[in-house]
Amino acid sequence: MRFGWSAKDASVRVRGIAKIAAVIFIAIYIVIYLAEPFPDLWNDILIALSPVIAASLSAVVATMIWRRYEQTETPRRIWRYIAFGLWLWTAAELAYGYLDITQEEVRVGLPDVFWVAAYIFFAHALFIQYRLLANPSKQELWNRSLLAVLVLLAVYFLVDRLLSLWVVAENWVAAAVNSFYPVGDLFLALIAVWLIRHFRGGAFARPWLGLLAFSFTDFLYAWIDTSGIYDQANTLWTALFDTSYLGAYLILGLGLLSQWTFLKYGLRSSTSTE
Repeated sequence: MRFGWSAKDASVRVRGIAKIAAVIFIAIYIVIYLAEPFPDLWNDILIALSPVIAASLSAVVATMIWRRYEQTETPRRIWRYIAFGLWLWTAAELAYGYLDITQEEVRVGLPDVFWVAAYIFFAHALFIQYRLLANPSKQELWNRSLLAVLVLLAVYFLVDRLLSLWVVAENWVAAAVNSFYPVGDLFLALIAVWLIRHFRGGAFARPWLGLLAFSFTDFLYAWIDTSGIYDQANTLWTALFDTSYLGAYLILGLGLLSQWTFLKYGLRSSTSTE
């Protein structure tokens, strides 16, 4: 171990440095967002690049976790799908940032394709995790999967109806798409936490808790976008959303880093899902 650090010391220092870096990153973002110290184009580019950087860092750490497992270990499959999903989110942020700089308004389109596709990978990762931990029969698996889908649809339509109270007439398509994100985030996060609490417990839950933060920011965005507030530049709501959205990525990234340090410096068995 370098510098004479124990495994525990190294883990604490890595996570501590990451937390400090995240705070500095947020502080710089807020200064650029509010003070606009550079020419307009560069301010826009730096603001657009910030979530791309945060998303890509999360994807890199998830990939590092995936690569730490052997080919025969089931957790490798779980983390592979999580990493794929996060790389899709990175692609979505890059596409959205480009369109935001080059167009006056970003409509529902290519970035949403990447974002929604990522949830398929996240859901499949949870599906593998559930089969590994619960070992259900085929009938149990079918019944619970059907129940999960029905609950997801019910909550989605509830959120969609709630947002329709503020929706601008021409934004109903955006409202329908944006309603999916907070529901998907919350649903996946709650299922993951439930799995960990009921079957094993441990550090695997930490990265998924980041989705709870995204659930809040995505609902906030869905509301301010469908109500037309987001199109009004430099409002308090847009500043709150953009900052909290970036913060959600950093929370997710810190959770992933915590998992990586657990694997690198902690002890695990070859069959552990953590």
